Amino acid sequence: MSSTLRRLSIRRPDNVEVHEFCVLKPTLRTFSLAELKKATRNFSKENVVGRGGFAKVYRGSLPGGELVAVKKLTAAEGADRMEGFLSELGHVVNVSHPNIARLVGVGVDGGEHLVFPFSRLGCLSGMLHGSSGGAEPMPWEARYRVAVGTARGLEYLHERCARRIVHRDIKPANILLMDNYEPLICDFGLARWLPATLTQLQVTVFEGTFGYVPPEYTTHGVFSEKTDVFALGVVLLELLTGRRAIDAAKLSLVAWAKQYLDVDEDSEETLKMADPALGGRYDAEQLRNMAWAATLCVHTSPHQRPPMSEVVRILVGEGTHPRGGGRRSGAHQLDELSELNGYDVAPGYVDDLSRHKALAFAVDLDSPRTYTQQRISS
Repeated sequence: MSSTLRRLSIRRPDNVEVHEFCVLKPTLRTFSLAELKKATRNFSKENVVGRGGFAKVYRGSLPGGELVAVKKLTAAEGADRMEGFLSELGHVVNVSHPNIARLVGVGVDGGEHLVFPFSRLGCLSGMLHGSSGGAEPMPWEARYRVAVGTARGLEYLHERCARRIVHRDIKPANILLMDNYEPLICDFGLARWLPATLTQLQVTVFEGTFGYVPPEYTTHGVFSEKTDVFALGVVLLELLTGRRAIDAAKLSLVAWAKQYLDVDEDSEETLKMADPALGGRYDAEQLRNMAWAATLCVHTSPHQRPPMSEVVRILVGEGTHPRGGGRRSGAHQLDELSELNGYDVAPGYVDDLSRHKALAFAVDLDSPRTYTQQRISS
């Protein structure tokens, strides 16, 4: 079975190859179904630490005591499920960065499985918004570490991979936290390669999470690296404020934060957006830098959003602040969407978008697309 995993590609019925993946690393482990059952106590419901529309995640323990998270695909069996598995595997197996979840191994015996290191602290969503039951607010030092680490992980995907990768679903639920709060970007189920000759692509089916998708994707299905940049900007605002991307009143965090972002860089208004749970315990310079980075990231125009390397420089204090006239978040400059006039919306895209929107406003933003790992005690 393992020999079939050395070259992963899939062909459509017309014999056109739609995936080309590199040879898998020899260090990648392949697990039998028996090994995965033993690790997860026969996929016991007590070991479920996360679930989504397409997968369940189980806590497991390998021989020797290594804790792992076993992602088991649960979508209806067929070509689409296998293609999705190969697509995600093809991305995660070809990346290596301290801020991207490392693939431990795979299993194709009795279904499709991806095995990752287990995160004891769970995901950023649980830590920041309290769904993991934590009593203490996430400290500022941890929030800042998450911001910088996530930006560095995206910089790697966008600018330093042999083939550029757009994640397309950056959000707190897809950012795992190691014991030292170092973030790991996970869940590459929606990721796409971006060809070297193109700056953006268009999809015909809406996929993603409301609150984190930019205007050009919502209206036209157009995505690029700047799709991830916008999503990171929303995550930065969540880290700053402690608020969700879309609140109970269906108000966008980007729209709410504009009152604090459209100001001069030295304005005290910026500090007023700090999460009250912090009790004033934060580094003011780091907070201003994070707010400035968020301002640029959530610009309406994708061309006005910075590359991730610039976002990293701003976050670590190496960027140059603009002077005078405010920072111009662009959250209200809808006329700049005229740059998308050359794109037609695919038939059915609007209906698909409406279904996703209704679902997003009816349930928590972490559902149903993704999974989260529960926070556990040592």
